[in-house]
Amino acid sequence: MHTLLVFDYETTGTDPVRDRPVQFACVRTDLDLEIVGHPTTLHCRPAPDHLPDPGACLLNGITPQFCQEVGLPELQFVEAVHRELATPGTISFGYNSIAFDDEITRFMLWRNLMDPYAREWKDGCRRWDLLHLVRATYALRPETLEWPRDEQGRVTFRLADLSAANGLPHASAHDALSDVYATLALARHIRERQPRLYAHCFSMIDKNLALGEMDVALHKPFIHVGRNTGQAAGVRILLPLAVHPVNRNEVIAWDLSKDPRQLLDIDAETVRRRLAPGEDQEVEPIPLACVAANQSPPVFQNLGVLARERAAELEIDVAAALANVPVMLGVLETVDLARLLQAAFDRPAPGCDPEQALYAGFVGNADRRTLDMLRTMDPGNLAAIEPEFGDPRLGALFLRYKARHYPQALSRREQDKWEEYRFDKLVTGDCGSRTVAAVRASVADLRRHLAADGQGADPGACAILDEVVAYTDSLAAEIDPFDSGTPAPAIEEESAAPPSVPMPQPQPVQPDFFGGVETPPAKAKRRATARRR
Repeated sequence: MHTLLVFDYETTGTDPVRDRPVQFACVRTDLDLEIVGHPTTLHCRPAPDHLPDPGACLLNGITPQFCQEVGLPELQFVEAVHRELATPGTISFGYNSIAFDDEITRFMLWRNLMDPYAREWKDGCRRWDLLHLVRATYALRPETLEWPRDEQGRVTFRLADLSAANGLPHASAHDALSDVYATLALARHIRERQPRLYAHCFSMIDKNLALGEMDVALHKPFIHVGRNTGQAAGVRILLPLAVHPVNRNEVIAWDLSKDPRQLLDIDAETVRRRLAPGEDQEVEPIPLACVAANQSPPVFQNLGVLARERAAELEIDVAAALANVPVMLGVLETVDLARLLQAAFDRPAPGCDPEQALYAGFVGNADRRTLDMLRTMDPGNLAAIEPEFGDPRLGALFLRYKARHYPQALSRREQDKWEEYRFDKLVTGDCGSRTVAAVRASVADLRRHLAADGQGADPGACAILDEVVAYTDSLAAEIDPFDSGTPAPAIEEESAAPPSVPMPQPQPVQPDFFGGVETPPAKAKRRATARRR
């Protein structure tokens, strides 16, 4: 029997690869969205090799000291979270959960030697994302909700704004349990008013059904609703071309609003460059889309879901798009598409820290058995074991696992490696990590903004920033006693002009995104390492 688990994280920042959870909350419901279990709220103690974004702490009000006092050690935290998400028959969902919260979960499981994917499919488990339904509702059935707008007049999908505009309960944005109840209320609201749309989007939890909506074999056009809230509301009419040559769960499709004949004289390097043009304004993005069937995509083979009147409002020319179908089919007879896509998408994985290298490949069966054994063995035996891994990432993961959870199991050489790693991460900023200097600079910027906004005396905000600085200084004293990091700049007078970096604000589609801006620190030469006792 399936149940739904509505869940949310509060985190130390906006990067699901590098940042860590500080709070998890969930509530279980039946398939009719009626609560069947007690709510759960957990906090996680901070790890000794990570610093929070001060802007995140200001938004959610959670400091490292609070988590040290009430939180679970990360190993207990991850096991408790995993029990909820991996309960047989669980369909987990949140708001922007596939892009953010599920990534937080995956990387948390990965660094704790657990299978990062099994809970998404094993024992009848699945995952969904309410944000996908909300986007589809705005694009296809806009009369369902009141749509708030930001300062630029654009529709915003921020959960707190949607709740306020539609009279839905949301007691405290950026509290995980409050966000869970707001997500549940919004899901009920849409299900009641658009049951067919809700049912279709929910059915996409089955990736085979999603692949059926994107029929590569028959090359049948379909509608996909993506992130864009602009003129077309994220609606694209796509033609499926091929299964992704690297990720078999993705379908590569062509945007039929664009002329397919540009594929007739193009090489793989040009495709690769146009897939990620970056800051090169002269490179036009290529109208290829990669749609992941295992991410519950809002896809519709029935083009009739886009009413003629709504298409006109969005300035989508359905007839012109469909006229490009035979053109593309003719191009496919001429171009060796499989070879072109294989060359364009087959790129080597970038080198990075092992904890960030989750997507560099699946762990082999033998290594997985070894990891499972290490997690379940008596901690007293960890010091004596030297496992052999086929995967080069796992040796570093295992050392850090021991260092965080069982430091007494480290040899003297392993202690040196651990302290070297902490210094490189938190002082020199290896692999884009948040550093002591960056935290201090961010706190100084936030204090200037608070002063400029007349909130400089806000005791709550000042206390949070004070705690972040105190925690940062305590870690710095351990790993960098000579203070190689750049000190925080002096606070300017209130009359000084505010800096160009804005005070962090929530991202429009993810209540966990804080928008903090870091100043990348200069590389510092290591002077000394203080061993933790």
